[in-house]
Amino acid sequence: MTEDQGRRYRSNVQLVMFTAELDVARMKLQARLEIGGKYATLYVVTEGLFRLGYLSREDYDLHIKRYSQKLVDVRNEKRAQRESTHVPVMTLEKQKEQQLLEQKDRQFKGMLNQWQAHPGKDWRRRAVVDARKYVDKLPSAKALLDQAEKDGVT
Repeated sequence: MTEDQGRRYRSNVQLVMFTAELDVARMKLQARLEIGGKYATLYVVTEGLFRLGYLSREDYDLHIKRYSQKLVDVRNEKRAQRESTHVPVMTLEKQKEQQLLEQKDRQFKGMLNQWQAHPGKDWRRRAVVDARKYVDKLPSAKALLDQAEKDGVT
């Protein structure tokens, strides 16, 4: 972007220097309406342009409604928006539990794949005892118990 294009692009951005009296008056308006500083400045500009006849009633109403939004309402609205898109973070305890379940799920699936290769009753009984602890949480534990029952291992 050339320097000239940059100026044209930002032509709607204005640096405003207030005298002390105007700044105090703007802050009083800001406090009375409970709005942010930039909104107070834009509110004043909107009022002035409308009263001087340079702004239509429709544009005036639109801008005054926007710039008179209470700062607390705007913050609450933004907070609600953030919270609605917030992904809850798992606690460390829940993460460890989730990791254990994933590990046990892989273990039970592996045992099912190796079931026929391990005909020994001790190996199968240990697998059954372990699977019983997770039968309500993992379908792979239920499948292992079903296989054990089918083969008569208790």
